[in-house]
Amino acid sequence: MSIIYNLNVRCYEILEYLLYKDGYTTIQQIADEKSISKRSAYYDIRKINEWLEAQQMPPLEIERKKGILIGKKQKAKIRKRLKEIPLKLAYIFSPEERMKIIICSVLLRSRNMHIDDFMDLCQVSRNTIIKDLKAASDEIAKFQLYFCYDNKKGYHIVGDLVKKRSIYFLYFSSIADFYKKGILPVENLEKVQAILKKLKNIEEALDIQYVTGILYSIAVFFSTIESRTETMEFTEGQKQEIVHTKEFMLAQEYFSELEEGELLYLTLHLLGSRVQSISADIMNGTDGREVHKLSIILVRAFSRIACVSFDREDELIQAITSHLKTSLYRYHYGIQLENPMLDDIKNEYGDLFEITSQACRELEREIEVPIPEGEAAYLALHFGAFINSGTHPEEEKLNILVVCPNGLSTANMIREEIYTLVPNAETVDMISMKEYRKDHGYNMVISTMVIENEENLIMVHPILTDNDRISILKKCMKYENQGSLNVYQITEIAKKYMEEEDLLKFKKELTEYCSNLILETYRRKNHYGDGICQTLKPSNIQIIQQPMDWKDAIYTASESLVEDGSIEESYIESMIQKTKKYGPYMFITDHVVLAHSEIEAGANLLGIALTIFQEPVTFWTQDQKERKAKIILVLSTQDQTRHIKILNEIMTIFKEEENTERICKCRSVKEVQDVIYHMLQEGS
Repeated sequence: MSIIYNLNVRCYEILEYLLYKDGYTTIQQIADEKSISKRSAYYDIRKINEWLEAQQMPPLEIERKKGILIGKKQKAKIRKRLKEIPLKLAYIFSPEERMKIIICSVLLRSRNMHIDDFMDLCQVSRNTIIKDLKAASDEIAKFQLYFCYDNKKGYHIVGDLVKKRSIYFLYFSSIADFYKKGILPVENLEKVQAILKKLKNIEEALDIQYVTGILYSIAVFFSTIESRTETMEFTEGQKQEIVHTKEFMLAQEYFSELEEGELLYLTLHLLGSRVQSISADIMNGTDGREVHKLSIILVRAFSRIACVSFDREDELIQAITSHLKTSLYRYHYGIQLENPMLDDIKNEYGDLFEITSQACRELEREIEVPIPEGEAAYLALHFGAFINSGTHPEEEKLNILVVCPNGLSTANMIREEIYTLVPNAETVDMISMKEYRKDHGYNMVISTMVIENEENLIMVHPILTDNDRISILKKCMKYENQGSLNVYQITEIAKKYMEEEDLLKFKKELTEYCSNLILETYRRKNHYGDGICQTLKPSNIQIIQQPMDWKDAIYTASESLVEDGSIEESYIESMIQKTKKYGPYMFITDHVVLAHSEIEAGANLLGIALTIFQEPVTFWTQDQKERKAKIILVLSTQDQTRHIKILNEIMTIFKEEENTERICKCRSVKEVQDVIYHMLQEGS
């Protein structure tokens, strides 16, 4: 059968994507989905049509100004044929993927690895592999690890055992699909499957859910454990911390052949890789209280840096506590989990990610361990879910189920987005794939993975894209909400003037149009605001020559915001009272104050004022130490998110001490504006 010949991995994925789309899908949407050009998308559709014709099925048609629409019967036929496709598809690895393949292959090594082996795995030339080895060597050097080669042993990695295993788990998760799909060979596949079955039995016995894909990574790693000479060692104290857990007892039961050190190491992965919090029996007492304290520090740091307050702060602290229990445990024992959503989170919620990264620095100082970017991204999702949350309608009709294997932070973020996109949703419930039942009774199911035979499924990314949002809106418009009511009324009128076939096309196009309108409203409501250059008006910039005490300085710095209606006088008084109570906590650098208060204190609009004091203003700490402010920024906002971009840009500008001096040397309002603009250009 020649069904594979013209259908490569990307074509396969595009076809799967189209099968789970309602209505028309444009070529631009396909290009955005796969991060390719429109030209490449057209080329892939042509290759898909060649394949469809070989299967004696009609090709995909691209309707002008609309896109591609696949009927239900054709979808069913295509799905049936796709299941017949062998998993090993043609694939060209990127340089980064080749680097990870080389590192993981050497760390897994059940046999000697030479350049020819890497050439076979990656399907590239010797010269390319030599370059890839150099890149891999540079990468692991960041972990104080080094490649070595000799004729007898081939390539191996020298260095700390915990770090070696850490980078395996850090990188393998992002290339695991190549092994699962048969694109890369799995040595001793039967053994991997046997280990995986045991791990899933443990997951079921514990009645928990593990992070997507981690059990497979563990299974592949332990399938070659017998060929290694190095084994993990633990102190008696570390051992006692682990051996009384349910995870250790189950690991002993299912993996009795492992040495004690490896049993303990396996247990650490079982403890540290949960979607939920780590098991209570290992986090009781002081440790649990300590994690809760760290969560409070992180949440309060975020609140202070982001100038927001959380209505559900206790609930957020509990969510962060549950997350940090597993994360801190992983840090301590060098267990790495790559965040597959990192790039998406940075792209979609870049400003929120930056603020979270700033808050994480306070956590780093407390635990004396660096927080990886991937971890900051997960925490950003927690903050994002709570920063946007508010009251949701109670008497509505839509019931939506979110099935998400990527953890509570992702599911929470999706849920909050749905509540904003679909205000009439009565309930948006979250469950794991393990808890899913076909007779769920919900109007629609939103999932980050395929659910076979789910008629009301909407497939989305873990971080929603605009295409995902449109898909959700279009599905929701089939139910009785404001958007569908408009569509219904209009099509009822149009019935008098159209044939039924034209009316159906008209209704679909109108639904698409309304979806885009609602999405634009959503963007305006939920974007993280304009930047400082757009918001800081000339009338809000001052250069003060005369000396002032700190209270007069705050009044002076705030006056222009009172005059333009951004704040009330009560907002200034609130900032002064907070400074009296807590001291000069609003200093963001040695000489810059970012003054702000709660929205309820008298904030009306988004506003920023900047005042330069040629005579530095003296503030006094609670232990009577002096702090000198050369610049006072006053910030106000009418909601919890609109000022986030301004905050990010303030951090970008003032993280360099020399920028404070550059601004202080300005002699006119225009010069201040020009300098800030150029600083942001340099920063980006």
